[in-house]
Amino acid sequence: MRGPSTSVKIERLLAIVPWVVERGGATVADIAERFEMPTGAVYDLLLAAMCYEVVGASAYENLGIVVFGDDGDGEDASEAWVHVEPGAMLDRPLNLSVPQAFGILVAGQSALALRGADRSGALATALDKLRAAYDERVRVSVELPLPRSLPTLREAVRAGTTVSIHYYTPNTDAVSERRVDPLDVSLADGHWYLRGWCHLRQDLRSFRVDRIEECSDTGEPHGRSPETGEATAIAPAESDETTEVVLSIPRSDLWRVESYPSREVRVDGDQCIVTYAIRSPLVLGQMLLRLGAETRVVNAAELPPGLADAGRAAAAEILALYR
Repeated sequence: MRGPSTSVKIERLLAIVPWVVERGGATVADIAERFEMPTGAVYDLLLAAMCYEVVGASAYENLGIVVFGDDGDGEDASEAWVHVEPGAMLDRPLNLSVPQAFGILVAGQSALALRGADRSGALATALDKLRAAYDERVRVSVELPLPRSLPTLREAVRAGTTVSIHYYTPNTDAVSERRVDPLDVSLADGHWYLRGWCHLRQDLRSFRVDRIEECSDTGEPHGRSPETGEATAIAPAESDETTEVVLSIPRSDLWRVESYPSREVRVDGDQCIVTYAIRSPLVLGQMLLRLGAETRVVNAAELPPGLADAGRAAAAEILALYR
């Protein structure tokens, strides 16, 4: 089973290390509870971090993390004591370049956004001081290119004409050809969206403009008002031909939820109830294998046979390989 990426591990360490330093040490169980991680994941992360080298430091300097006790001699890994002594690498002043300062600020802000991070602790204070010291020099302005279909769509909205598009849908990994009556184009959460009447589905749909591979204006007037359907929620085109699958995932595995785009996430006690739009039983089977045995399908009784049995079928295929 694939674990968290290196960048995710570094972000977790950035939150864990200052928290442990402020307390003069902590057990693996304490850290797991604070940051809502399995004790085994905390133990493995810290053991690996004991060997991390500090870039720019002299030879043999590392993060200063020491874990006392291990599970190799019969000890409970959750009771292992974690001590951090960062003085060897932080007692001397460090000169940071602007790119280095910017990188630290970005990584630090990401760490503070993690569950369990102390937003008023040492890391937050250090970031405030770094931001104040570098001030305007770490401000960044990013100009993103506009989707190539955007000018055509804007003109079609203004003229009230139908467009022909080739639209890529990630859920199905397929491109569909559609005729759409554009009603408006807007920017939301960093993406441009087209809202319009889809002739293929005979209903209102929203399309992410950067997923439109080809776009042409037919010049045919459609006569629809831009206010059409404003008071109703418009389904995304990606939801076509998909089924809502509701999974119950342990909160300790919350980081896994972010690996797959979801429609809704809500917390119920120690479980996360997550709704996904899924078409392929193969995709659902792979998800269930990666999410682990403690994840269950809440609405299995309502699903078609292929989806309802996806997890069992995927597990059977894996077991067959080890016959």
